[in-house]
Amino acid sequence: MLFNKTQRWCLFALALLTILIARASLQAHSFPVHEIEGPVCVVKDSILGIPVTLSPQNSKYNVIVTDGLAHVTLTQRYINPFPNVNDIVFVFPLPHEGAVHAMSMEYDSMLYKAEIMEKQVAQQKYDSTVSAGGIAALLLQNRPNVFQQRLANIAQGDTAYVKVELSMPMIYHDDVWELSIPTMVAERYQSSGTSPVPPSGSLWNPPANIGGQRLEINVLIQTGFPVSNLTSPTHPLNITQVTQSTTDELVHRSLLRKDDVLDMPYNHRGILHSSQTYPNSDFVLRFSRMQASSDYSLASFYDPGEAKGYFALNLFPDDSLFTGARPELEIILLIDISGSQSGWPLAKEKEICNSILDRLQARDRFTVLSFNTGVTWGFGDSNPREANAANIQKARSFIQGLSAGGGTDLLAGVQASLGVPMTGEHQRYFVFLTDGFITNEQAIFSAIKNHSSQPTVFTFGAGNNLNKYFLDEAAKIGNGYSTKITHNESVGPPVALAWKKIESPQLSNISVEFSGTGISDIIMPNGNTLFVGSPVTMYAAYTTAGRQKIIVKGYREGNPVSIEYDIDLAYQSNTNRVIPKIWARQLISQLSIDQGATHVNRNQIIELSLAYQVLSDYTAFLAINPVKIDEYNNLHSYFATPVEIDKTVVNASLRVVVAHGMLTLYLPDQANLIKLQVYDLMGRLIYTLNMHGVAGAQIVKWDGILQNGSRLKAGKYILRITTSTRMLPKTFTWK
Repeated sequence: MLFNKTQRWCLFALALLTILIARASLQAHSFPVHEIEGPVCVVKDSILGIPVTLSPQNSKYNVIVTDGLAHVTLTQRYINPFPNVNDIVFVFPLPHEGAVHAMSMEYDSMLYKAEIMEKQVAQQKYDSTVSAGGIAALLLQNRPNVFQQRLANIAQGDTAYVKVELSMPMIYHDDVWELSIPTMVAERYQSSGTSPVPPSGSLWNPPANIGGQRLEINVLIQTGFPVSNLTSPTHPLNITQVTQSTTDELVHRSLLRKDDVLDMPYNHRGILHSSQTYPNSDFVLRFSRMQASSDYSLASFYDPGEAKGYFALNLFPDDSLFTGARPELEIILLIDISGSQSGWPLAKEKEICNSILDRLQARDRFTVLSFNTGVTWGFGDSNPREANAANIQKARSFIQGLSAGGGTDLLAGVQASLGVPMTGEHQRYFVFLTDGFITNEQAIFSAIKNHSSQPTVFTFGAGNNLNKYFLDEAAKIGNGYSTKITHNESVGPPVALAWKKIESPQLSNISVEFSGTGISDIIMPNGNTLFVGSPVTMYAAYTTAGRQKIIVKGYREGNPVSIEYDIDLAYQSNTNRVIPKIWARQLISQLSIDQGATHVNRNQIIELSLAYQVLSDYTAFLAINPVKIDEYNNLHSYFATPVEIDKTVVNASLRVVVAHGMLTLYLPDQANLIKLQVYDLMGRLIYTLNMHGVAGAQIVKWDGILQNGSRLKAGKYILRITTSTRMLPKTFTWK
């Protein structure tokens, strides 16, 4: 993914203009680029009208996981160091499957709880508040996985806390549940005729030797069955079974309340190691079901007041249904070689392709093509070839010679793939390898959905910050399967699982019937094809509670198949209150996909969004009315605990005092100062004090005399403290 020459010149000119204006006045402030901490928001200086950058000090994810569902609370804390900023705009990611159903802000000892309303109405109220000098917070959905938080009139030096709550289904494949939470928005290729994703660039992904924002992840896993292989391939977690002492710790971390009861027989907790706090990859958590013979998982909620309930259901058919002769296959491999694939992602793509070529048989057919700003065919044309040794070797040579560069014209690549002429009766699969860093997802979804051949699409993504919305939805619309591979993962096992689905007989034209009455508004987000190791997933509303018989019907190799399940739907209120919101989010997602680039379903989406308090493209959460903070709503307490409770963490006991022309730094007993640096708010390094070789320095004093002999001028500064245990930023005012 690269910008074209015109875009690069425009960006360079804008950057140069920003620098010149900033240097002309000390009223515009930006923290140094190499010091940017984690996800960046771009704010606008209200006097000069130029952009400046700001990062949250902390992002804390509290996650409660059950069988198939997860509830996520994201709380962020940041300090506004700018004097002339009255409208902060922070762009950040959330899971595209998540139903965002609450937002609140704590500022100046008051709590602002958000209400959902139509986006235009919310924006007008927010703009009026900004102009009037009032306090407000506005949460918008730019895309299903990209969100925008706006904060009005946070004073210079003040701290604001924002909490966002969402609930989401987890992904299940081959006896493994997976939770995935994005922590950054990667740069995207600007597709023609689409609205841009706010740029973030490398500022969202600091290198490993630069301290990112404080990232805290706390997870509680509650299940009705024992689990195994509970691990994260992306982040180092401390995972233990829940005991009384760890329950107290989860309360201390604000994951649980004091009066919460753990009503599941199996409970585990996972805590992010404090040494890894860089928000430079999606967080992924996986665990296996040890009692995998259980044939379904069900969560249901019934509201007696409305006499209506909702359920989320996963049905797990026996693997024996998928045995049979391997069909003759036709594989179309589309490989992303745009600039964003440089390095290990392209190497992983090549491994995936070669692994697929290894599995082809002589009776199969295939072709291969690559794309960036153009499309290149491996065999010189679009005609599939027989999978003989000579053609496979030619394809390998083509793949080996690929290098990354250029833009990401994925739509052209998909259209070229779908245009490959059909030959014979082979079972055809389209395999798209890409990170999905584009802005025209809807156009590609429409190309797949409206193609006359009803293509089956398998997607592969190699990267730590993939556009999982595109990868998942393209596979769902194409009645296929999506595979994501991170940097530290081997290609072999995930490719083997995906290939098992390709070569095994499937159940096609899936439909569901119920023996009872009162079931309505059924949503089956995974399409109408069922693969080995995958569940039949559905969400629905109901009015008749109790025992229901579900009949799943489909076809295997042209022969009808029928499977029956007995489930029990809740008949009274319970703790699954988020099920209606997840159902509403699934329906909103389906309506959004169905309307494509049009807005024909706009009114229906708004009606659902407002009725179920779930964010959508057409609605927003606006927090504008302050209330007193009670015991359970003081967001600042979320950050009272260090990321890891041990003696190596420096936090609460660190103090900076400025008095009588002297700065005094008090360090806790277990930490030794290595280096102290002072920056002005323009990001310029003013002073450095190295303490290498000085052992046991717990109190450090500085008289404000700079290296050039002059004295520090009065004003606000940023102090960067590097100790033997970690690095900390602190702001202070010199008098």
